[in-house]
Amino acid sequence: MSRKLPASDIRAYEISDLLNIKLVIEYDGSGYSGWQRQSDKPSVQEKIENAISVLFGLQNIKLYGAGRTDAGVHAFGQAANFRVSRAAFEKLGIDRFQHSLNAILPPDIAVKNTKIAAESFHARYSAKARIYKYYFAQGKRAVEGAKIFEVNYDIDLETAAKFCKAITGAHSFKSLCKNKTDDHDFFCMVEYAKLKKNRGGIYEFEIKANRFLHSMVRAVVGALLKTSSGKLKLSEFREKFRKGDEIKIQFVPAKALFLSKVIY
Repeated sequence: MSRKLPASDIRAYEISDLLNIKLVIEYDGSGYSGWQRQSDKPSVQEKIENAISVLFGLQNIKLYGAGRTDAGVHAFGQAANFRVSRAAFEKLGIDRFQHSLNAILPPDIAVKNTKIAAESFHARYSAKARIYKYYFAQGKRAVEGAKIFEVNYDIDLETAAKFCKAITGAHSFKSLCKNKTDDHDFFCMVEYAKLKKNRGGIYEFEIKANRFLHSMVRAVVGALLKTSSGKLKLSEFREKFRKGDEIKIQFVPAKALFLSKVIY
């Protein structure tokens, strides 16, 4: 039996013939070329759009994601929205819609939450911040290895904390991304960045910012590893980062990167 809609959602039906539906999505990005639909490669967006089209018998479903995760990147809490006629959605109901959608989707994609959003809501442009996490560990991991980056050197947590402090605040991340041009001069506001060592010796890096550039988190983690392992002096990194000079670092593999949460 479908859940009864709250009064706020009933008003949304009365305002427009189209409802704005927000989804929170979890996915394993290993088998996809990324979030964004592509003509010749599988994407998460394509799989979900096709599944929604099957449910409503439509061919023009357009799903808007909060972030265009790269090939191989995963998500705990990707957000997306799409519009559909209120009559069709009302007939199916929220609970049945989510259950049926998950039944159609492949095992590596799951819709965790569904709600009716305001007409003005846009998963990308309404977002205030995003949180990413990256996992790495020393030595080979047989069980978690598919989603953990293996490092073969010691990590100094004190240096890592100083590195995180250096990138916190409003900075140009031109030297730590793959973007060639940017409408905002490569500036991002990093609310926090932190590294901790969990049980089992797995390191978890977490960063929250208002926006992220192409491959920025992978570059940041690469710089973090290089400085905290002593391969690059922290003072040298700070100087080059401040000036926007090229920093020779590794873009760590996408397999250990997760879009954790989108903040609205």
